[in-house]
Amino acid sequence: MEYLTVKQLQDALIYTCNLVIESEPMLTELDRIIGDGDHGTGMRDGFSVLREVLAGTDFPNIYELMRETGTQLVKSMGGASGVIFGTLFIGGREVVKGKERINADDLIRFFEESAANIARRGRTGPGDKTMLDALLPAIEGMKEARRNSDDMVVILEAAYNGALRGVKNTKNMIPRLGRAKNFREKAIGYPDPGAVSLSIIFKGLSEGVRRI
Repeated sequence: MEYLTVKQLQDALIYTCNLVIESEPMLTELDRIIGDGDHGTGMRDGFSVLREVLAGTDFPNIYELMRETGTQLVKSMGGASGVIFGTLFIGGREVVKGKERINADDLIRFFEESAANIARRGRTGPGDKTMLDALLPAIEGMKEARRNSDDMVVILEAAYNGALRGVKNTKNMIPRLGRAKNFREKAIGYPDPGAVSLSIIFKGLSEGVRRI
């Protein structure tokens, strides 16, 4: 599959919403250990609202789809998580402006711009034990896969596998931001909840596209 159309990406996002919602208990338990315990419910609530919007809306192009996706997450999740996960979808929207379909190169550039905006807005960088520590390896995974393939299924599977590597690496990191930073060394051995959520999103996109 060389391209993803608006409808195909929209369907994959709806599938992703279902996966995030189902993951709420696991995310809540993890955040209860090294956070304030509300990450799972925030993700569930945000992606529940998003699912309803996506299921009932037709989008003229991918820019509008991603803009609405990010906007709904910011509005419904609130707080830092809402801004960060909203930026995941809003931050790269200029890359896909006016496009009714995207290819692998578009997708990679989209998430590169998103990562740059997340780093700036969240005042974070690699090694801070945040979702960025899963997003950056996901992007690297996509780039590596792109050297040999332009298949969107292959690219998104590589993104998911890269995100999983990033999640694993966060286990050895000391958190530097948010409530988790209060746990310091006690957080070692546990993955960052935001990074786990990021991996679930890429799992949903990968599986959702594969089902098309």
